[in-house]
Amino acid sequence: MTAIMPLSPEYRDWLVDLKQRIRSNQLKAALSVNSQLIMLYWDLGRQITEKQETAQWGTGFIDQLSKDLRAEFPEMAGFSRTNLFTMKKFYQFYSPLLRHIEIVPQAAGQLEDSVPKLVHQAVGQLENDDQQIVPQLVGQFQNIIGQEVAIWKQLVSKLVSILWCHNVCIIEN
Repeated sequence: MTAIMPLSPEYRDWLVDLKQRIRSNQLKAALSVNSQLIMLYWDLGRQITEKQETAQWGTGFIDQLSKDLRAEFPEMAGFSRTNLFTMKKFYQFYSPLLRHIEIVPQAAGQLEDSVPKLVHQAVGQLENDDQQIVPQLVGQFQNIIGQEVAIWKQLVSKLVSILWCHNVCIIEN
């Protein structure tokens, strides 16, 4: 077996490719971590909003929560009082947009379960001339639900792909 010369063209090409793959995977990992943190911040903002509305907890609760989370996770940044308020604001900023179509995936799942039964019942009740109408309407309804689900998924995927600091800039301005 011959030794590979570190400066040979074959080695350099391989090394360039290897470095590129490592950088690419580092970027993918960072984006994945960002997406998970954005989802965590969204949920935390939602829970803070709900707790303050339903439990009548005031702003002192966020101070306490910040202290508790920083004590439990000292190696993690992001649980300052200011950032917790920002998570709440983040949720409140985007939730009206997503709330409109947030129930669509649930409705689509329920639709898939009930449509065959409804179609069968409706077709059985219609006259022979009208038998084409119900399946067409159901098909159109399923298409609309499918489009709404696709839009919802696109919005969520876009939202979690924005870096937290950029989301903060968007909601603060």
